[in-house]
Order: sequence, then C-alpha cells, then structure tokens
Amino acid sequence: MKRKIKEIADIQVGVYAQTTTVANAIYIQVGNYSSDRVLPEDIKPSVEIEGRRQNFFLNRGDLLFAAKGSNNFCAVFQALDCPAVASSSFLTLRIKDKSTVLPEYVCWYINLDATLKYLRSEAKGTDIPSISKATLEELEIPVPPVETQQTISKIARLQADAQKLQSRIMAKRQQLIEYKLKKTIENE
Repeated sequence: MKRKIKEIADIQVGVYAQTTTVANAIYIQVGNYSSDRVLPEDIKPSVEIEGRRQNFFLNRGDLLFAAKGSNNFCAVFQALDCPAVASSSFLTLRIKDKSTVLPEYVCWYINLDATLKYLRSEAKGTDIPSISKATLEELEIPVPPVETQQTISKIARLQADAQKLQSRIMAKRQQLIEYKLKKTIENE
C-alpha cells in the first residue's frame, strides 16, 4: 500500500541560528555529515535554543532530509549527548507511528536514486535548488508490513557496511602498492 509522506510523518523546516559562545544545543548542518551520512562523534554545541524554539529539538529516530543544494540525502538522527536542532537546510520528518512505519525504511526509500532524482526534478531555484516541504509531503512511498521494512533496513545497513569495508580495503591496497613501488625505487 502506498502512502504519502504527510500521512506517515510530521514535517517541519529546520531552524536558522547563529553560533554563540553560550551554547546549549548542537546545530546540525549538511556539511557536518560524512559521505556515508554519519555525524562526527565529537560534534559540539554551538547555538543557544530557548523558549518555543525548543520544539525544534531532535528526537532519536527523526529523519533529516537535506533539502537545499545539490547534495540531497536523508539520514536517521541518533541521539547525542546534548540537545540538537537541524539547520534550515534540512526538513525534519518525525514518523507518527513507529510501530507501523520504521524511520530507517523511510530513510532508505528517500535515498533511492529514483526517489532523489524525482525530488530534484521538483526542486525550485537556480542558484541553490530547494526541495519544498510540500513536495516532500506529497511523495508517495510504499509501506509494506513492518517485518519487510525491518528486512529491507537490515540489508541496506549491511550493504552500507560492505561498501565501507571495500573502501578501506582499496585504500590499504593503494598504500601497499605505493609502499612497494617506493621500496623498488629506493633499492635501485
């Protein structure tokens, strides 16, 4: 069964904030994420969030969708040691019922090449393309049983782990070849 994102998640735009020395929250920006969509463990608080803006604090399992620019991706937020907010470059999705729709599954589906291609085709703006909240809300996503979602999420995680390992193997192989070639030159 297909459902629109707005039926399964509440979406809000991230916060615009300026860094301050009196910080109580981590300000997550697109550039904080590594190429494999992971936040660094040593990320520090850099903004002060008070009053009603505390409604923007992220919860474990929230989805962050990088909606501005050409580097669009979705990441599942994992809890940090300190409260965190997403910058205005993100749309934050909070799944309404995690017993029927898994955040990891929705994230996987949004990150599919075909999904990102569609969303980018709907982006507005020439200098900095932006995918609107309305566009994301209308995106239809197939919602299989939770067991299927769990299986898909697990396979996607294993695939990502395998890609990381392959990258590390290739880097080590390159180091070894460079070392051997350097030794060849030194021995002549």
